[in-house]
Amino acid sequence: MGKFSALIVLGLSATSVAAGEITSVYSDLDLKTCKVLELNADEGEGGVWECKGITGFDVLYLEGDLRGYVAFGPEARSQCSSAQTFGAFNSPGPKIEWRMENGKPIATILRWFTDNGSGEANAKQNWLAVTKLNGKDACRTALIDTKYPNANTLARAKADGKAHTFNCEKDVPDVVAQRALAANEIMSGAPCPGGPYREE
Repeated sequence: MGKFSALIVLGLSATSVAAGEITSVYSDLDLKTCKVLELNADEGEGGVWECKGITGFDVLYLEGDLRGYVAFGPEARSQCSSAQTFGAFNSPGPKIEWRMENGKPIATILRWFTDNGSGEANAKQNWLAVTKLNGKDACRTALIDTKYPNANTLARAKADGKAHTFNCEKDVPDVVAQRALAANEIMSGAPCPGGPYREE
């Protein structure tokens, strides 16, 4: 998964609950077990992988120039999320948390490891990236610094609260960190490049 990866488990799998309650299930993200779809010969280790997610929602992972992109489900290549990444070099964590409502995934939470390459004390950072899911209309809605108090709980609240209201074409992801930051300072592709229903 890259030199910045570490084993991070965001929580325990949810058990059966009453209909309408939002809960979590988890899947692994390990490129060694994923299907290789493309390899970028001119970009070193870059390429496209299809990874097992949850039922009906495989995970598409794309990488180029030491930066990763991820999208979800049968319309992954058309999603805005497939064009969103961090400005710094990055790699994803090994677990995806899926927020589930009435048996359907409405959002994901994925830890990312970033490194701006400067070698300075704050060059490396970890983020929880929240992505809403709704067919082609899928994009990042929030970025939470993992050093922020109760980061995992806050990420779930952001995921649940924005899942049905966030507009990928117009809205910019929230950033929660120890210091004030705008989304475009740390990531690219927001608002959604080309709109959430772009064609491949």
